[in-house]
Amino acid sequence: MLQSPSLQKAQSGMKKHVVCVSWIPTLAISRELLLTHAGCRVTSILGETGLRKLPEISEVDLLVLAHSVPRERKQWAITTFKQYSEAPVLSLLEPNQQKLPQADFGVEAMNPERVLQVVQEILSQN
Repeated sequence: MLQSPSLQKAQSGMKKHVVCVSWIPTLAISRELLLTHAGCRVTSILGETGLRKLPEISEVDLLVLAHSVPRERKQWAITTFKQYSEAPVLSLLEPNQQKLPQADFGVEAMNPERVLQVVQEILSQN
């Protein structure tokens, strides 16, 4: 009987794979440490050059786009990502900023505890 990739991961005890896109290196490192400590496998993508490699990354459970990523690059990333993945997209936001309609979820970036809570909620659904 065939099983979904997420069911196979859960049964094998594999960590969920989160891809984080950022434009600021120090924030990318902090976010990677936070999510790794929470039990995720994290791939960090930094800047425009890294973003172009997004289609090469496979078996992603969640794409996180940092608040530092310019809006038009977020839109490109979501459109590109959705062409090859069904995983959800979380957009980290500046205070009072609205999430992009193409993103599945949005949360203010300045509260790491809340970001982690939202990531865990999303990953528990997949």
